[in-house]
Amino acid sequence: MSSYPSTDDCYRIMREEGLSAAVIRHCCVVNAVAMVIARRCGADLDLVNAASLLHDIGRSATHGVNHVAEGVRIAKEHGLPDDLVKCIGRHIAAGFTFEEAEALGLPRGDYMPRSLEDKVVNFADNLVSDRSIKTVAQAAERMRSKGFELTATRMMAMAEEIAERCGVDIDALLAEAKVREAVASGCDKLA
Repeated sequence: MSSYPSTDDCYRIMREEGLSAAVIRHCCVVNAVAMVIARRCGADLDLVNAASLLHDIGRSATHGVNHVAEGVRIAKEHGLPDDLVKCIGRHIAAGFTFEEAEALGLPRGDYMPRSLEDKVVNFADNLVSDRSIKTVAQAAERMRSKGFELTATRMMAMAEEIAERCGVDIDALLAEAKVREAVASGCDKLA
């Protein structure tokens, strides 16, 4: 039996914490993308499922960059497993070094995706804008257009690493799985 919360438990936690319907839909779409990737690359499916659903739990407290630290706090309050808490804390941008996190005013912590599961959730979140799924190139361009060149570069490196682990281009994998077509109605029902 898994030590991670089930899908139903994750939605219950999101609702208990007061996440908006829009954030819940976004988390649902990130989950759909992350699970396709996780299945293909051999990541821990239970961890990716819970982390992708709960990655933005901190948005119940703030929508700023500090939502990641709030998410860690909330996850700890719920007694969630440490690797799940770490995955939630490492989902932002394409990761932050200690110095970058400090410059942003984040509490001291490790915000750089380390494990395969961290990377899958982080990468899936980067591909989802609100609830639309972007191609890898579109996601990188979106970051560059906001002035986040380093984040775009890190995300592209993560894309290459994950594609290598999957044995297929990520855009092709998502198209083959028909994720873009499948998420809209399913995620609207959950929010």
